[in-house]
Amino acid sequence: MADITELKNLVRKGTVHNVDAGRLKARVKFGDKGGIISGELHILAHSGTVVPSAGERNGDRVGETQGHEHEAYLAPWIPQQGDLVLCIMVPDGDGEGYILGGIR
Repeated sequence: MADITELKNLVRKGTVHNVDAGRLKARVKFGDKGGIISGELHILAHSGTVVPSAGERNGDRVGETQGHEHEAYLAPWIPQQGDLVLCIMVPDGDGEGYILGGIR
């Protein structure tokens, strides 16, 4: 059974220190815990974000016809270095945890 200290540390917020997008893992710095940096935390899969195509990002209209149409794609949400995120930690003392999402 988890002790009270583990329960207090179950949900944390922190700043992304670095990201391994290929493995969907990141390390998070917890300022309220003396600035400690977590081990690799799993980034939870989200439904994604609609992102404009490469030409659209550069200011060019790609695939535009009559009206407002352009190409886009669905990209997974991956936090960036410096983002504020909400984490949940497994209360077993091993430092395993998950990044639930970003905080705005």
